[in-house]
Amino acid sequence: MGDGESNEWMAAQARVERARGLFLSGKLEEAAIELRRALAVDPDRGDWHHSLAVTLDAQGRHGEAMASYERALELVPNHAHALIGAAQGSMRQGKPDACVAFCDRAVRIDTKLEPAYSLKIMALGMLQKFDDAESTYFLAQQYLGEMPLCLAEMAHVLAAQGKFDRAIWCFRESIAQNPKIPGVKTRLGLILLQAGQPEPAHQVLLQSLRDHPGDSRTLLALGSALEALGRPTEAEEKYRHTVELEPANQVAHVRLGDLALRGGRLEEARAAYTLVISLGLKDPAIRLRLVEVLARVGLRAEARRHLEEMFLRGSASVIRDAAVAYGAAGAALECGTPRAAVALMRMGVQLASEDARQWTRYARALFEDGERAAGRRAARRALRLDRKCTETLHNVALDALRHSEIKRALAAIARGLRHAPSDEGLRKLRVHAWGKRAAGQWRGVALTVRSIALAIRSLRW
Repeated sequence: MGDGESNEWMAAQARVERARGLFLSGKLEEAAIELRRALAVDPDRGDWHHSLAVTLDAQGRHGEAMASYERALELVPNHAHALIGAAQGSMRQGKPDACVAFCDRAVRIDTKLEPAYSLKIMALGMLQKFDDAESTYFLAQQYLGEMPLCLAEMAHVLAAQGKFDRAIWCFRESIAQNPKIPGVKTRLGLILLQAGQPEPAHQVLLQSLRDHPGDSRTLLALGSALEALGRPTEAEEKYRHTVELEPANQVAHVRLGDLALRGGRLEEARAAYTLVISLGLKDPAIRLRLVEVLARVGLRAEARRHLEEMFLRGSASVIRDAAVAYGAAGAALECGTPRAAVALMRMGVQLASEDARQWTRYARALFEDGERAAGRRAARRALRLDRKCTETLHNVALDALRHSEIKRALAAIARGLRHAPSDEGLRKLRVHAWGKRAAGQWRGVALTVRSIALAIRSLRW
């Protein structure tokens, strides 16, 4: 190496040292520039590529970071920390299998590298290989004394299987071993909420917020806990605080819309749902909530337009919330689109099949859409769940009257009046049915008289 080359290499080394200082002082872009200049002099330094990858990750430039991790590993295949970085990058890219492979390589190099075990547990949980995740957890116990990261990830795996007691224990043990791991208290609060323990969740989330004031995820979780405790006004304050900190936070706007909808503040709900859709949220459940609100404020043409667009694109078929499907189905009926109502109610009863009221609404939608046989089946299901459901009997009677099945209509009306003798709707239907029966009888008499007259005229003497 000549003097010029030596000086150039020393200058590159100095740039790397300067980059380290810039990184520690938060000047990430300047640090990345220095590292790139150093690599231009010596592009075969795997450790420098790793430093650049870490810097890019800290900037949120994860795609570029992943390329740098991979280049570092080409040059130094046994660089354990580059393997951890690549494993994290694989998880960000939604490639848990690749993450597992990187983690396995890392622990072969260093059996005490806890992030490798914790990332592998996370990846196996994502792949729903729960037994393998638990085996990894027990393997880590053999090499590590304290393992707060593994405990936190194992808690998620257990919660995904509905094993909430064990998950909560793992989270609490993780916090006991290292209370400073970011986000673990918030994650514990969310699991406590899932386990139906809103008060302990509330306490844990308050602690988390004291540790990290202004953390939007904690604020949202705290709002959920307050809602579960029946304190919607305080929950709304948390969501509004989130929006103040992050004006484009879609989840916070949705929560505010939901609270407004439940509180009957329809214009507020409409504004919130319209805003999150304009922010690019693609969740069809939010569009259907907006449909419900539009129908309730009288903007039925706009609600119908949203419904038609959703069913045209097929996006409404992915609803996973029965309450949303039911609410939108009612709106669809009001908007005069019974076919959409039928499809939505079908989703709803599949998600929550033991609700008699929803089977009643489903039957009504089917009757409105002309699917009489299916409507009768849905009505029978509603009556099996609630024998005294006068609304179902009213709908059955009305459908029968529309098709001049007077006997069937009167039987349904009589059954309903046995349970609710003063039901005004059934009493009116009974009068109408009596009128139709009488009209039919008089028509029969008139036809008989007419046929006799014709017969007399045709007699031959």
